[in-house]
Amino acid sequence: MASPQQWKQWTCDELTPNLCELQVESGSVTIKSIPVHYWRYTRKKNDDGNKNDDNQESYQSMSNSNNSSISHSIIALHGGPGWPHSYLLPLKQLACRGDTAEVIFYDQAGCGDNSLEYISRHNNKRRIIIGKRSVSTFTSPIYYSEIELPTLIHHWKLQRYHVLGHSWGTILAQLFALNYVNKHNKNTTVEGFNTKEEGLQSLILSGPISNAQAYISAQWNSADQNNLASLPPFVQHRIHALEESKAYDSMEYKAIDSVLSTFFTLRTAPPPDCFGDSAAGVNEEVYVGMQGASEFTISGVLGDLDLTSRLPELSVPVLLTHGKYDTMRPSTVKAIQDQIPISERVMFPHSGHVSMIDDAGLMNDVVASFIHRVEEGVEIGGMNEGETTKAAAAADGTVEEGDAVKDSPSHSWTWIKVVTAFLAGLVIGELKIGRRRNGDGYTSIA
Repeated sequence: MASPQQWKQWTCDELTPNLCELQVESGSVTIKSIPVHYWRYTRKKNDDGNKNDDNQESYQSMSNSNNSSISHSIIALHGGPGWPHSYLLPLKQLACRGDTAEVIFYDQAGCGDNSLEYISRHNNKRRIIIGKRSVSTFTSPIYYSEIELPTLIHHWKLQRYHVLGHSWGTILAQLFALNYVNKHNKNTTVEGFNTKEEGLQSLILSGPISNAQAYISAQWNSADQNNLASLPPFVQHRIHALEESKAYDSMEYKAIDSVLSTFFTLRTAPPPDCFGDSAAGVNEEVYVGMQGASEFTISGVLGDLDLTSRLPELSVPVLLTHGKYDTMRPSTVKAIQDQIPISERVMFPHSGHVSMIDDAGLMNDVVASFIHRVEEGVEIGGMNEGETTKAAAAADGTVEEGDAVKDSPSHSWTWIKVVTAFLAGLVIGELKIGRRRNGDGYTSIA
């Protein structure tokens, strides 16, 4: 008797709308004796220079690339810590938005193609060198934000770029902007960071975190919705009991975590291939060292993280995004937004924490619109009514009641209420935007 044909899992290409044919330039650079692999996506053209929209990719191996035709680059920083870049791949569609855009992914030291296991298979001697530094290097936010990322940017010879971070990647992005970019902006001798026309143009922070304990508290806040406090009392009781006994390796704890991941982390179930690829390449030592063994608290290196007081120092426009069911709750993201001089905030209607998969099309639309406005020199702080309506239509629904910003002809920013969700009887999305500027400095108008 013939066995039934086995179903193949969804692919991330399938769930990414309007994906074009892309060319991928792969390479690596050695940083502190650690090889770091990267992938640069650009839109591929036919031999006659016309765009090819077939959903295919062409791979090239290059140690360095300096394409002078690229107008701007988007550098994607994966989360975890210790989760490789693969789950972010729906964002490669951003390279389809123009012939001169590129999206760059890389695996941070210690995970994916840069994992200890991968390195040991190719160079046993290097495995020993890295092993001596594993604790200090792979669990150091400073290493990732002030050594690894800047080295890659200079290796790529980027002139103008945007940094898109997800989860832990948002911490990395904030530290990079605050500690590296701001410092080198004051030093006009450092190439790539000496004028406003060059260097970092904006930050996109997806599922952002700036204060570790505020993030944890919001997940258990009974006044919030769609968080851990919304679970049945028995489930909450079991989570707390298992946390208190540190039973992280118990079958019960793992079963709860597995199920809740489909509630709050990735709601696309079963997960597509790119998410599985990331899960297969995770570095548990890095993850536990920085996040801690618990999935519901933070007890590692990042346990005392609090960048809130430094957020007003951010000197570039910032887009904050999160899912409606995200572990990064709206109150947490709003608190971050309140401290950033120039910012926009968008909540995706169907998403958990991994919006680039759960709401792939809408997230790419929102990010592309933001980057386009930054590149065109349009004042950041709100979408006009047409763009808001378009974003809602893209989700086949309406905009949830909430504060939105209308871009009037006089360029004044006015708070308005969007109530179409109640008229339709369907709540599917939310757009929260704020802008603050006063002369050469910034002040809150909220």
